Amino acid sequence: MKRKTMRAAAAAAMLAAGPALLPGVGHAADPLSLRLGDVPVKGVIPDGYCLPTGADKAAADMLAKGDPDNQTHAMLIRCDQRNKVGGTKYDYYLVKSPHAQSPAMKRAEFIALMTEELKLPAYQSGHATRPEIGKAGDNLSTALGTKVDLSGEIRPRGADTVCIYMGGELEVRSEFASYPIAVGGCGTVVAGHILFVYAYDDPVKPNSGAALLQRTRWIAERLKATDGRAN
Repeated sequence: MKRKTMRAAAAAAMLAAGPALLPGVGHAADPLSLRLGDVPVKGVIPDGYCLPTGADKAAADMLAKGDPDNQTHAMLIRCDQRNKVGGTKYDYYLVKSPHAQSPAMKRAEFIALMTEELKLPAYQSGHATRPEIGKAGDNLSTALGTKVDLSGEIRPRGADTVCIYMGGELEVRSEFASYPIAVGGCGTVVAGHILFVYAYDDPVKPNSGAALLQRTRWIAERLKATDGRAN
């Protein structure tokens, strides 16, 4: 189950590298609300980010359909990118959860289990995520209706009391655009459900890798079940 969870997480991180290939439209920020199983969850949208609507939402929904292992709960784009040709560019978030969930567990238990799993050499070297790159590229190609090639790797980046972290840099290539993109991910548990928050940005920004991890944590630690159950 742990390996399946990490494979789904890696595939989601890579599959989601394509929104800059799409045109974008957005609107003013909305509350972040999602449902994990039968549990309503509330969160906080970072300043300057919006939930997509219109053409942007249609594009996000299309990409989500290309990720069969995960449910996409939210995409957050920069509000200043709304109504601009070229899509969301580099800077956006995704909130996802694997369809294959373990029995309900506490956050501390999940982080302890995954911290041990990610010590394996295959994860530390990035080798464990490489087989997912081809699969994610194929899924993204299907979702967009055009060939997309992905390369790169995702590696463990440590853990704390809120998240287990992963991150790396991907190269996206298609007939419309080619670009590198940095990704940081937080794996956590909210209301007994495994959940991942991903942040993407331009890899040339100073300290973009570390900053992305902190940005995912900011969102993750604010996700709370509305019935008050503990994480």
